[in-house]
Parts: sequence; structure tokens; C-alpha cells
Amino acid sequence: MQLTHIIALAGLVPTLVSARVTKVRRGVECYFSAAADSSTSTCQTFADHWFITLADFQRVNPGAKCPSLDIDTQYCVYGDVTPEVSVSSSSIPPTTLSSSSSLSTTSWTQTSIVVSPTSSTATSTTSSSTIQPYSTSSPSPSVSPLLPGVASNCNRFYKIVSGDECDIVAAKNGITTAQLRSWNEINTSCSNLWLDYYVCVGVPGVVPSPTTTSTTSSAPSPTVSPVMPGYASNCNRWDKVRSGDQCDTLAGRNGISVTQLRNWNTQINAQCNNLWLDYYVCVGIPGVTPSPTTSTTPSVPTPTVSPVMPGYVSNCDRWDMVRSGDQCDIIASRNRVTTAELRTWNTQINAGCSNLWLGYYICVGVPAPSPVMPGLAGTCNRWHLVASGDQCDNIASRYGITLAQFKSWNTQVNAACSNLWLGYYVCTRTRA
Repeated sequence: MQLTHIIALAGLVPTLVSARVTKVRRGVECYFSAAADSSTSTCQTFADHWFITLADFQRVNPGAKCPSLDIDTQYCVYGDVTPEVSVSSSSIPPTTLSSSSSLSTTSWTQTSIVVSPTSSTATSTTSSSTIQPYSTSSPSPSVSPLLPGVASNCNRFYKIVSGDECDIVAAKNGITTAQLRSWNEINTSCSNLWLDYYVCVGVPGVVPSPTTTSTTSSAPSPTVSPVMPGYASNCNRWDKVRSGDQCDTLAGRNGISVTQLRNWNTQINAQCNNLWLDYYVCVGIPGVTPSPTTSTTPSVPTPTVSPVMPGYVSNCDRWDMVRSGDQCDIIASRNRVTTAELRTWNTQINAGCSNLWLGYYICVGVPAPSPVMPGLAGTCNRWHLVASGDQCDNIASRYGITLAQFKSWNTQVNAACSNLWLGYYVCTRTRA
């Protein structure tokens, strides 16, 4: 981005008689900020958490007093930086001014640091151009936030929703994917669309093609959220996908057939392995009466061990007996889980872990979430949901494991790590 220092003189001074050096201070326009997650956070740990370098962190946070951070302060993660420069009017030759206004321009280059919230890399780009004296900048967009790289003359915007891909966005807006990419800095695999950010879908002179939805009335918004894409527009009954759910369990729970479930949720694939955990799917439309079910609520399965300490989660599938001298950290270490997970799966354990019942079983594992990428280790006990922009190295770094470990636990990931499935779970830890 080019910044221009404009000196306007309207015939008040006959000549420019002296030169002067002016310091233009560095400025930061921050687009995304976050607070430190704990009082022990440092500049380095904050930068590592957001996958940026320490140098980039300091560049967009010139006032940060590294290495310590203030937990009550918001720190910039990505933004535009205008470096401090010296502007000398001696570079402007003496000019005799008439009664009409004369303008001189001084330009400099700005360094832009852009970091995707879900990306593992920060990129620094430098651009330079000359702004003419009477040029005007493009009007500010009427929507926010914007995906970086939107065309400056954009006059139509679209907000990215869950499930969007380039072809889907283009079809919704009556444009081609080539046009979509030319108006937005979207990569070739379309893996850097940011959820709830706006992209450009129109510029002056381009008339969108008619779309199927533009000639019909818009479907009513669902009464629940979030909703898995592909639901029937006339859906009037919903069910949230739970851990362990499959198409048959969803259908049985709601008194419908698997065929009906798929007809009302067109994005569910043939194998039913792409259900989105904690998202709603359609389980009813007007005129269809569900069949009676044996139980309106699923019963909690009986543990396979006994006696069991109360407060365990209903989907527990691994147990460990409390032994003499056990503490939460000892049990967690023995089963390769965290103490936070242990408490989540056993809600009656207090904060000090001082109420463990000797000789009783507690929960130390739950089934894999859904959907998962094929090739996961059978002993996996921690998972990561693949998000836009994820790569093998940044997932491994986030969980403190090596790239070799990640690939050994996810055998279907290829050598280039170019086949991660967006919205699917991968393994980040095993019991062995």
C-alpha cells in the first residue's frame, strides 16, 4: 500500500526557500488481535501460538515490553505496518507558484504482514506504487471483516458460511471460479476461505448470471445453529449430531429411515462418514410423521467394569482402577491423557483431585469423534479437526509432536501432506 505525503500551496509563498526533514512515525493498522492466555505467556509463546515469528509479533506490536505480556492487553496478530521513514523536502526542487494550487508528492513503501487465523505461516510482502496528486482512494467497503486481497473496485460482497468452496460461492453468486479468484487472493486449492469473512463477488461492469436461488423465494432460516449444509429448505425438525452417531443411529433416534435422512441432508455422503459433530441435521419435513421410537432419549450404557466412581461420561470406553497413592497426574500419565481430559470425563473429581475412591474405576478414554480420516492409529486417544489452511507441520507443532509421529498415526496422509480432508479428524496422540 502506498502512502502519499501531499503539500498543497495556494499561491501564498512565492518560492520554496528551505529544506526540512520530517520523521514520519511507524503506524500499525491491526486487523486481528488476541489477549495472552495466561500470566506466564511471553512474546515468544504468543507468537508460537499464532504461528507467526517473534520478529513479526514485535513489528505489529511496537509497544510490547518483551519478553513478558500483560494478560489484560490485546496484542495484534496480523495487520499492516507503516515503517518509520524520513521525508525530506530537499528532494523537491524550488518552485515558483502561481495563484493556482500546486502539489508535490513524496511516496514511500509500506510492509504488510498478513497472517491467516488458521494458517501456520506469516508472509511479508512489499509493494510500491505512485499515487497521483488528485487521485481518490476506493470507498471503504460497507461490510466487515474482509478476506485480505479483495479487489479495490469491488461493489458486491458475500459472507463465507460453513461448507463453502470456491465453486459453491461462485454458483451462489452467478460468477465463475476464475472471476472469484481474480477479485480475491484465494489460492489454487481454495483452502484459505475464512469462515464469516466477506469476499468480493462483483465489480463494476460485470453482470452476474441468473442463479437458481435468485428466481425463487429464499428458504427460511433454520431455528437452530450451527446447521450442516445441504438441509431441506422446508425442514421443520432437527437433531444435533453427537459423538459416535451414524446415519442409522440418527434415523432410529428420530423415527425415520436412512433414505429420508439422506434426502433431507444432501451433503451426507454414501458412507455417512462426514457427519459434523455438534452440528444439526434435518430429521423432519411437513407431512411426514416419524415412527414411534423405543425411547425418546438414549439410555446411558452400563459400564463394563465395577465399581465405578460416579460422574463418568456416558460414552466412556476405557477405564482404570484407582490404586493406592494415585493422583490425577499419575493416572493421566499412566493412560497418556491430560489431567484436564481426566476431569472432563469424570465430573465428580474435585479441583484438588483429593476425592479419588480407592478401588473404583474412573473413565480414561472416549471413542473417536466423527468424521475421521481413514488410516488413523487404532490406539489414538486425541484428535484434531482439520481446518482451512492446516498443514502437517503446524498441526504437529500445535500438539508438541514430531512430523514423523503425526504421519505414523495417520497412515493415509501422503508424503507432501497435500491430502488432508477439511472438516475431518486426524490423530495427534496414541495410548502406546
